[in-house]
Amino acid sequence: VGIPLYGETLIGQWKAKIANYPDGLAQTMVEHYLKFVPIWGMQSKLAKRDTKLWYYQILVESAQNLLGVLSGLNHLYYSTFQFKRMSRFIEKMEIAPENLVSRLEGLFCDEAPVAVNELEALVRETVELVEVNMQRVDTSEARRRLGWRQQPWKLGGSDR
Repeated sequence: VGIPLYGETLIGQWKAKIANYPDGLAQTMVEHYLKFVPIWGMQSKLAKRDTKLWYYQILVESAQNLLGVLSGLNHLYYSTFQFKRMSRFIEKMEIAPENLVSRLEGLFCDEAPVAVNELEALVRETVELVEVNMQRVDTSEARRRLGWRQQPWKLGGSDR
């Protein structure tokens, strides 16, 4: 918390304006961040390829998207480019998966198979929270990706 050295009236007006988090913004936040790369369906390929940087990029983006969805559900202002103090921020959430802080941090400590399974569980729980708390949001695309597993490619009869 800071003390304004100049423009205290203007800052007070801004604080009053943002104090009422609009429902439309909440829905837009949830819809915008409800996008996840189903990395859980590619587990068998991760170890065989040089994917370390991509893997961590997907984990970071997924964690940020989870926080974005939950921020909308909780009417909390959120931005990925200035995010810090995750634990304190998550403590403000009334709607969130159990043990969210430790589970998010674990994504970056656990072995890939454990981490991607946990990510899928977090996405599933978050989608369920959206369905209960913001029913007007279409979760079908996110739900379709849950449980998805990449299948081996096969040549068919006329594909030769």
